[in-house]
Amino acid sequence: MDYSEKFEKIINRYKENIEDDLKIRWNNWEKDLSIPEKFEVVGGLMSRQVSIALNFMTCSSIWNRHIAPIIMRSMVDNYINFAWIMEDPLERARKFIYFGLGQEKLLLEHQKEQMKNREPKEQENLMIQAKESWINKQRFTFLTDVSLKNWSELSVRQMAEQADCINLYNYAYQPFSCAAHNMWNHIAKYNLVESENPLHKFFRKPAIYNFSPDINYLKLTAKYVDMMFRLFDKKTNYTQTKEYSFEIFKNELYELEKI
Repeated sequence: MDYSEKFEKIINRYKENIEDDLKIRWNNWEKDLSIPEKFEVVGGLMSRQVSIALNFMTCSSIWNRHIAPIIMRSMVDNYINFAWIMEDPLERARKFIYFGLGQEKLLLEHQKEQMKNREPKEQENLMIQAKESWINKQRFTFLTDVSLKNWSELSVRQMAEQADCINLYNYAYQPFSCAAHNMWNHIAKYNLVESENPLHKFFRKPAIYNFSPDINYLKLTAKYVDMMFRLFDKKTNYTQTKEYSFEIFKNELYELEKI
């Protein structure tokens, strides 16, 4: 078996492991169906983290400085939301849900506004009905407020401070945000190149860099999944019955890199 085959086998095994890790935690978590919001939001956020990781690991062409930071920023953002919610799961899960329903209602009203001066197509009517039904199953649209603030009514930094993950905010969320928001300190490094002619006064011109896949982004992806699982375990008193998948993954990659 050559290097690429071993590498693919390690990744596939890790992907299977984290799917199992999520299922085991969910199935072993004692649930109270009188307060479903807590369990649905916490479970959904963990599922989201695992889903991003599974899809990212499948596509090595995006393990680069153009695309990977955008994905990493989403995972860090998801973790900060998760960590803040876990400090008061029920109340904060409800805030998360109500804000999301408000955003869906706003989108729905925009779509209705777009069609008010013409006869909607049958497919458009079905789409509107489906969206309204989805919202109403959770909270009637006439009771659903639309907020233009952050869902938590705090900045991400404030959430990170309260959830004891300010270092993650400073050293991951902020740097990755430069790529996600297409800021100058990302674009100047990765989308421009200085002229080699000194008479041009180091004028920058557009450049397309083709970066090779960087395995460090793969490790970061696994790390952010692991952080979420460990925090869940701590907050719910879940006892891990086997070695964490991240530790196995790290060790297998380390051994492979020595070849």
